[in-house]
Amino acid sequence: MLPFTSPQEHPALPSVGAADRATWILPSAPESAQSARRQAADRLRDWRLCHLIDDVTLIVSELVTNAICHGSGPIWHTVRRIRTAADDVIRVEVGDYGSGWNNIPVPREAGDDTHCDGRGLYLVEALSSKWGTLRLPHGYVVWAEFAAEPEPDASLVNR
Repeated sequence: MLPFTSPQEHPALPSVGAADRATWILPSAPESAQSARRQAADRLRDWRLCHLIDDVTLIVSELVTNAICHGSGPIWHTVRRIRTAADDVIRVEVGDYGSGWNNIPVPREAGDDTHCDGRGLYLVEALSSKWGTLRLPHGYVVWAEFAAEPEPDASLVNR
């Protein structure tokens, strides 16, 4: 089952057209993080939001890696452009078909040196305007949002 295939499955999000959403399914394998970065970057280029590529692809890579390490089954990721009267937002969602964490994931404390991993959610928190998690009947999702302000006009910057 694909994630959020209809507005009824995710009523909190406004309906978006196919041009404003792309979903990919990837194997649970390390190379999927690179594929997800490339796919997200291509979609942002299509929308002429190249100034968001670095932050968005870093977060997509982190979330895909977490899904590989902690989830099960294939991984999916979605990039959405949500346009409302008040906002223009890029939302990335990464999910898998596993049971998720025992608790809601939280960034690991900076002084916790017992593990080399677990600090990626600090990046998610720092670079996104907001983020969260969703439990689905068929898996788990972590999402992050970014303000989709228009790309700066290079002709005005170089004056």
